[in-house]
Amino acid sequence: MNFLRHVLVRPLLAGAALALCAAAPALAADTDGQSIWHGAGPVTPVDAAREPVYGQPASDFSVIVWLDPECPYCKELGRTPEKVVDASGGRVNLAVRLLPLPMHGRPALIAAATALCIGQQTSAPAYYRFLDRYMELTRTNGAGLPEKPGISVEALAKAAGVADLAALDGCVHAPGTVEALGQEFNAANVAGVTGTPAIVVRDNRTGRVTMTEGAIPLEEFNRAIRTLGAQGAD
Repeated sequence: MNFLRHVLVRPLLAGAALALCAAAPALAADTDGQSIWHGAGPVTPVDAAREPVYGQPASDFSVIVWLDPECPYCKELGRTPEKVVDASGGRVNLAVRLLPLPMHGRPALIAAATALCIGQQTSAPAYYRFLDRYMELTRTNGAGLPEKPGISVEALAKAAGVADLAALDGCVHAPGTVEALGQEFNAANVAGVTGTPAIVVRDNRTGRVTMTEGAIPLEEFNRAIRTLGAQGAD
């Protein structure tokens, strides 16, 4: 597929001049006794009607991850958020929101647009299959996928469950796809995202949220969930 005409790439890059910095490294559980979790601005709740959700559509807690497909720390984070959901017994769901940073160029934008269109045209499981495989294979930092036979964005999309590659190509080229990614940049800026991966845990019973950055271990997710759960309603 001939992904993303230059004329469509330019508006997103121009609109992405936010307060986003380089990707955050992995963080230890505590720094000088201080929790790595902090406050966040307004964060749109997870909604299976408008975005691909991993896990139950309605759960007590949500993990929200802003991810750049070419971010090395996002690659390091890997499937940890999905493992949190898998072990939660339905209490936690996950929404991965796409934030291709301009510093990672065309490969990040191509992968993000493709994933977004897969989620729109197929299913949430296909969206996560594509992203998981892309993050597993990417060389990161804008280098994209390895140049090997059988490895391409199209091949990964097909393996994820996309049957109509022509329709996928049309979606990736559509101005609305770039506009949707630009809207996610705005939402991330409002939430206070400063790099990728940015991670929010939300208690859907109370609306409380907490945020951190980096390739954190599974136990840090559980720590945040326990803390929010213990706070209860006002």
